[in-house]
Amino acid sequence: MNLIEDARDLFLPAACASCRSARAAGGGVWRGLCPDCAAELRALRPRLAAPPHAAPPTVAAGPYAGALAEALNEYKERARRELAPALGALLAGALAVVAPEVPGAVLVPVPPTAAARRARGFDHVAAACAGLGELHPCLRAHPRPDSVGLTPAQREAAARRSLRTTRRARALAASGRPAILVDDVVTTGATLRAAALALRRAGVEVPAAVVLAAV
Repeated sequence: MNLIEDARDLFLPAACASCRSARAAGGGVWRGLCPDCAAELRALRPRLAAPPHAAPPTVAAGPYAGALAEALNEYKERARRELAPALGALLAGALAVVAPEVPGAVLVPVPPTAAARRARGFDHVAAACAGLGELHPCLRAHPRPDSVGLTPAQREAAARRSLRTTRRARALAASGRPAILVDDVVTTGATLRAAALALRRAGVEVPAAVVLAAV
């Protein structure tokens, strides 16, 4: 962001995080979005993402397109944290499909690497699902290569090398409660498969996952 954009955002209302042309609303769950883009997001309905085999069954709040894709990119890459409530509302819709089938489940957000968290200034997945249920940070992510240009097999291997369980995974396993994975976007399903595998090896059942968007 250049100095002109910094000054504009300091003294003027922020532009809509999705269309970036109309002015964003000032408050409420859908703050950070103009009325038209907020309406587009409210109209989304959860859908089965159906990633490849071995990933937990995954429900997405919507497709990675249109207002949702634009808002998600602004949230992640430009730290538009005011979008967390809107994205959380979308995750809540996906979770409402899954939760009745998994009573007593806790939410396990898929973590960013330390470098990604430093660059963004926050854990974007955990922030979006705050308040939706009992969060258990049972995973940590070691450095991994950018997935752009990697084959599906290489993505899978990189995700498995990166994701490890924390001590909280052992405590969760001892409780006998299942986990619902939460992530931002699902493409090949490699990250969700790796996360589920790590948790299952620690003794945690992972019957489902929810994501904001499916490619």
